[in-house]
This record gives sequence, structure tokens and C-alpha cells, in this order.
Amino acid sequence: MNIPTAATTRNARLVAYFLMMLTALFWALNTNIARATSDEVPPLALTFWRIFLSTLILAPFALRDSWAKRDIIIRHFWFLNLLGFLSMTVFNALVYVGMNHTQAINGNLLQGSLPICILVASALFAARSISFKQWGGVLLSLAGLVTIVVRGDPARLLELQINAGDPLVFAGVFASSVYAAILHRRPEGVGLVTLMFVMMVFSSIQALPFFMWEHFTQRTLPLTFTAVGTVLYVAIFASVLAQLFFAEAIRRIGAPAAGNIIYMTPVFGVFIAMTMLGETFHLFHAAGVALIATGIWMALFSGKKAIQP
Repeated sequence: MNIPTAATTRNARLVAYFLMMLTALFWALNTNIARATSDEVPPLALTFWRIFLSTLILAPFALRDSWAKRDIIIRHFWFLNLLGFLSMTVFNALVYVGMNHTQAINGNLLQGSLPICILVASALFAARSISFKQWGGVLLSLAGLVTIVVRGDPARLLELQINAGDPLVFAGVFASSVYAAILHRRPEGVGLVTLMFVMMVFSSIQALPFFMWEHFTQRTLPLTFTAVGTVLYVAIFASVLAQLFFAEAIRRIGAPAAGNIIYMTPVFGVFIAMTMLGETFHLFHAAGVALIATGIWMALFSGKKAIQP
């Protein structure tokens, strides 16, 4: 029997952190690429092809096990549909549509609110209790989100002069947080790759009508280098590889440590938006980040024992 040594354990952790950094980078690039190509790549087409191509990529690795677990899948048919709907169909569609109407910086920062959204979703949909201090953190983070959405000008809220993209991105983030909050109810006996594959199959079917509507009534996906490259990136890197890297990081160092990847994604995303897209980081962005970060710290880390999303 091989007994793990300190060096082996250290190397395993280093690999896990490297995979986590790649995952954060892939997710950050996803938001920025969606913004950069929004004039050429229709958002619902990007949603459908991202999910469908990811399904095809995973099929050789998951078809046999999915067939073997078909009784479990059929028994949990509606719940698995719900998981796919929240985490893939709704999240991707709303974020991609939203990125057609807002800055990449805003999209990245709003997605950075996921930990606090998970806490609220857990209270609403998983009967998790929240302390007064945690609610204080939620309110602070909410103030940070509002600061970003109204661009630091409260008058915009009173006059309803809000960029349509920001609420859509946030709604997508909250849908993803509901998925995270109820994921613990996933059926036992179904492995991670099989679970992802089944959710992608269901989500592809869900996204198809929206894609068809967009294709025939709004915009079509052009067969250009930019469009094809964008679809391939989000399917291969932002979906399949990011999810598998994240899962492997969890296997090596556990969910709490791997979960901290969420906080690196907006950091990478804002840097990319500023350097590659030429966007400007304003004072209201900094104020929003400070409020969100303080709220997350109060809600998740300020107690005697760290509380992980």
C-alpha cells in the first residue's frame, strides 16, 4: 500500500490550485468573449451551441454509464431537468443576453456576487438558517450590487434609468445559486461526469426552442471565424474543461478550498476587460466591489468557523 508523503500531498495541492486558477481564467474569459463578440454572435445561439457541443464532447465518456443508471435518471427526471434548466439554460441565456447590453466589467463583478446569492438561495430553498450578521452581510453585498447597477448614481434607480443588461446578468447568477443550493439533493449513485452529461442533454432540449426563435425571428449565427471560435471556446474550455478541472480540484483538496475559485473569477475578468477590451474601471466599481467583499466576509467568514458557500 502506498502511503502519501508530505511531498506527494503538497504536489497534489499545487496541482489542484493550478487547476482552480485555470478554471477561474476560463470562466472570466467566457464573460469577456461574450461581450467582445456580442455584435456578431447571437446570445441564444451561443447558449444552445455551448450546451449541445459540450454534450457531444462528454457523450463518449458518459453514455454507457447513463444507460446503466437509466432507472435512477428516469426516477429523478424532473429534478435533473430542473438542475439543467437553472445551471445551464437560464444561467447561460441570461448572462449572454445581458452581456449584449452592459460592460464586461459589470458582468464580471455581478457574477462575483455568487457566494452571497448561494447563501440567500440556501435560506430560501434549502431551509438553511442565516444569522443577523449574515443578513447584514447580504444587505451590504446588495448595496454593492445596486451601486454597480446604477453606476454610482442613486437617481438612476428612482428614474428607472437602469441598464437592462445588469439585472439580466444578476438574474442568471441567482438562478445558478439556486442550482448550487439544491444540488445536495442530486440522486445518489450517479457520478459527476454522468450527472453533467444528463443535465446537458436536458438543457440542450430546453434551449433549442429559444435558439430556433432567435434564429428565425431575430439574428442568425454566422459561419465566421469569430463566431465558430467563440462557440468552440465556450463549449470546450468554459464548459467541459472548467467543470472537470473544478471537480478534480474538489477531489484533491475538498469543496471549501476549491469553492474559493469563485472569488478569483471577477478579478481575472476585470483585468481582462480593462487590458483587452479597453474598458474603464470607475470609482463606483471600486465602491461596489468593497461593499460586496465586505458583505461576503461578514456573511461567510467572520464567525469562529468559516462558512463556505
